[in-house]
Amino acid sequence: MKYMKLGSKPDTFYTEQAVRSVVSDIPADLIIHVNNTKYQLHKFPLLLKCGLLQRLCSDTEADEQLPVPVALHDIPGGEEAFEICAKFCYGIAISISASNFVPAALAARFLRMTEHVAKGNLVSKLDTFFESCVLHGWRDSIAALQAAWRISGWSESRIVQPCVDSIVEKILLPPSQVAWSYTYTRPGYAKRPHQSVPKDWWTEDISELDIEVFRSVVSTVRATRMLPSPLIGEALHVYACKHLPDPLYTGGSANGHASQSQS
Repeated sequence: MKYMKLGSKPDTFYTEQAVRSVVSDIPADLIIHVNNTKYQLHKFPLLLKCGLLQRLCSDTEADEQLPVPVALHDIPGGEEAFEICAKFCYGIAISISASNFVPAALAARFLRMTEHVAKGNLVSKLDTFFESCVLHGWRDSIAALQAAWRISGWSESRIVQPCVDSIVEKILLPPSQVAWSYTYTRPGYAKRPHQSVPKDWWTEDISELDIEVFRSVVSTVRATRMLPSPLIGEALHVYACKHLPDPLYTGGSANGHASQSQS
């Protein structure tokens, strides 16, 4: 998987008595609640990059001597995604990959970390990473698609549809142009020597997708009529073997013989 590193400062976030804070000589003047986590942070630099926090703090009538409280319980990705955004604001080093890109991107949009608020803001950097790295990688596209689907389904079309299109485009490549996925794990397959990429190289990997998005990928591939029907059937077979219960196992379990039949 490809990575993007942002920031250069060491990570100075720490936890004390269930409160997340950042090492600083300046007292915290911003209290942010994300689900069950309380953050003691600073208006500067967070307000410099977060349009939502700018608005929420300006709307708050509070004692200027006390930290401003803000609740962000509905931020996509929860605490982990919020911390990525907060660390970006502080200039703390963060690493973005397909595994955490989606919650980071959704949280950054939620916080309105756009170019309108500050040049070189997080949303634009994540968009560039998505277009130049995630969509160009096979495993990256699958990981991002799965994460986006599980967080918000088709409503997150800015991520889901481009990932579907990227995956379909790679499936339709001639095998000679494919950098074969190394996650092919069906029993016995690794024991057979292969000098070239097999035509069904993609079936195991897309079987990791949730049923709705898997169906979308396979239906799109089928509609192009560029692959033979048996190959589409192979993809369905692999998915069924991975996700549908084994009727022999189910029956054995009901009769109390499951452990013997699987041993």
